[in-house]
Amino acid sequence: MLHLLVGISNANTVLLQESNVNESLQKVVEELGKATDVDRCYIFTNKIDTDGILKLYYTHEWCNKDIEIQLGNPDLSGLEYAIFPGLYETLINQEAYYGIVKESQNELFKEVMESQDIKAFLFTPIFCEGVFWGWMGYDDCQIERKWLPEEVEALHVVAKNIGIRLSREKSEQRVLHSQERFNLSVLGSQQGIWEFDVAENKWYFSQIYMSMAGYASQEFEQTFEFAVNIIHPDDKSNVVKAFDDYIHKRIPEFSVEFRQVHKEGHCVWVRGSAVGKWDDEGKLIYLAGSHLDITRLKTQQQELEEQRNEFDYLINNLAEVVFRLNTANEFTFLNDYWYNLTGYTQQESTHKTICSFMADDDVEFMKKQFSLLEGKANHAINIDVKLKHKDGNYRWVNVIASKFKSSFSDTSAFAGSIIDINDRKEAQEREKELTELKSNFVSMASHQFRTPLTVIYSNIELIESYASKLDDKSLERFTIFASRIKGEIDRMTELMNNILLFGRYNAQELSVNLKPVELSALIDRVLETYFSNQPDGRKINFDNKGIRKIVALDELLFIYILTNIISNAFKYSVGKPNPELEIVYKENEIDILVKDYGIGVPPDEKSKLFSSFYRASNTSTIQGSGLGLVIAKQFTELHQGTIKIDSELDKGTLVTLTLPNTYE
Repeated sequence: MLHLLVGISNANTVLLQESNVNESLQKVVEELGKATDVDRCYIFTNKIDTDGILKLYYTHEWCNKDIEIQLGNPDLSGLEYAIFPGLYETLINQEAYYGIVKESQNELFKEVMESQDIKAFLFTPIFCEGVFWGWMGYDDCQIERKWLPEEVEALHVVAKNIGIRLSREKSEQRVLHSQERFNLSVLGSQQGIWEFDVAENKWYFSQIYMSMAGYASQEFEQTFEFAVNIIHPDDKSNVVKAFDDYIHKRIPEFSVEFRQVHKEGHCVWVRGSAVGKWDDEGKLIYLAGSHLDITRLKTQQQELEEQRNEFDYLINNLAEVVFRLNTANEFTFLNDYWYNLTGYTQQESTHKTICSFMADDDVEFMKKQFSLLEGKANHAINIDVKLKHKDGNYRWVNVIASKFKSSFSDTSAFAGSIIDINDRKEAQEREKELTELKSNFVSMASHQFRTPLTVIYSNIELIESYASKLDDKSLERFTIFASRIKGEIDRMTELMNNILLFGRYNAQELSVNLKPVELSALIDRVLETYFSNQPDGRKINFDNKGIRKIVALDELLFIYILTNIISNAFKYSVGKPNPELEIVYKENEIDILVKDYGIGVPPDEKSKLFSSFYRASNTSTIQGSGLGLVIAKQFTELHQGTIKIDSELDKGTLVTLTLPNTYE
């Protein structure tokens, strides 16, 4: 028994001292095999196989001299407990299983054991952290040994010690893995770690902590004083005070942002934090903390602050109001110009509705306009209303607003601007009054001129009827004078008509009445009616190109445009070849070209042709009012068309009239 106890003692020593658990198990098998005087000592390990069944695997073995080695025998690995009835049930209850082989009631067990010449056996279960890990076996191949109860108990204790060692190994592995994960986490987070052991009065600073300040490990003193000395002078007192308040439990936590002076001289922004442990008497035992480099974050914050300040400066120096409304149409933001425009401060106006600052007769209109924005994306309103000033006066303003969705919530709101247009509105009103006054004056003057001109014309015709009694010489002279007077009356009448048209256009009294017209047929009628009997016998050459189309025109306005252009072509090309008129039908538009071979326009005067009452310098001897082309251009624009003039002095003029093909 003494020999056995010595062996057990040696085995326990191995379990305590051997660092490699696998090697320690092999040495324990050898020590106990020799100490028990058995022929074979071994370990079976339990493993759940891929099929989910618990099986036995022969993993460690010691054999006495001349005993056949079984380690590596495939018949001893992957065995199921089911083939050895009673074995699992005994061992799982932490009981030893032993006896003489020939007395076993399990024939398969007996067969397996006898095949190895085993006569007596002892199995002691091994548990690791409460789990049936395996068992240790002892075989006698020479004698039918009867195990003494004290021997069984002693070897059972060794099996328990093996389980303890296995549990310790697992715990150490877990701690090691946990430490590795922690180290990886710290490394991945790029945080500098520090610790302070109060009892040992020792400080520890991690490599990342030191690197953050630009120091190598051999350059960095592992002391509190060194760590404090590299804090920026302007931040040092605040950090030290916060640290002292925390360790004396005057504040619940230590978390500060400050600048650390890098070895190379620049500053590194860090966020420092710490947690401490105190004993029951409130004395500090242990302290640990971290430093996180937040330089990039601080730089971004500074840039954002600068951008925000720049944005505020720009917004508040605009000569217009910028606002934001909530869903109740209440102001949630107003820039500084609001005070300039209304006399109300932002504080007085915030959370009041925009409509409360409008003239009473505009409130319903405003509400209706803002209701149109509800449920409409990418929609905006643009309205002119009267804004109420704090002094009781009103100013015209232009309000532009659209709906937007907040980046910080699911709610929608409105944003926009308010522009002071009071001066413009007043100028427009004055202009409107002047236009009406001018229009009334032109209309009155034209009518006042028209009446005496009509009287003069009638009297000339009456005198002509009596002039036939004059002698031939007197009649000839009278006819010349009468013709000259009638020509001037016609010119004045044309001028008055043009002035009336011009005035009506400027007063926006003209409306366009578009109707479908067969253009070529209309032009044929115009040519036949107005230009078929020219004094010099010339005609206009007319041609069509393309597929004829129906065009939407105001026939009266178009006839004025066309007759004016064609009249000019005849008027300014006396003695030259026939003028030409061509219609070119295109897919989306129609070009009407009128070309003459007359006197043309001086190059430096082309840009003035559409100015009111302007006549080219080479037309002084030719009758005209200087309004015909102006009115033709205005009427063309009423048709959404354009008119262009190309001219070369003494070679002729080309007028191009382009109209949209608006009728389908």
